[in-house]
Amino acid sequence: MLYENKTRFKKTEDALRFYFRLHELLHSGHTGRLVSDDLPMVVTPTASNAIDDYQRVGWCMQGLEEIDLWLLSEVYGPTSFGVHRRSFSQACRAGRNEFPKHEFRLRQVGVIHRHAIGVVSQRLRGLGMIPSRQIMSVAHLPRRHRTPEERARVHGSQAANQ
Repeated sequence: MLYENKTRFKKTEDALRFYFRLHELLHSGHTGRLVSDDLPMVVTPTASNAIDDYQRVGWCMQGLEEIDLWLLSEVYGPTSFGVHRRSFSQACRAGRNEFPKHEFRLRQVGVIHRHAIGVVSQRLRGLGMIPSRQIMSVAHLPRRHRTPEERARVHGSQAANQ
């Protein structure tokens, strides 16, 4: 049953993994580099099944550069259903082979990834496919650095409470 007020995915990364896995399935496991001509030009107003979701996520990637599309498919597009997400260093090595004139560096891969994810996230939010605000995990929260005096005061008050 489809609920109109519920989002389809929790995070942008989940939507992209879904897209690339279904893309592989629809192309019998023989997927080449994703190009903008493969992406839908229009989006359906509502999604009622997995194919509609697939097309809507694909539409969210419309307008990205060739390198952005390649990187998203490299990071989120498995070669089979059991393969885990590729690391940025693996994508960087593959990028050097795929685009030898670009001379990829790890930092550049991160910048391209952040840009592409930002564009896709904004469009997915606009379609209501992901929550308006993604909840940050504890690992992504900035760490608060306490001075030794603050730590001693906190530990002292915790010991007094016990």
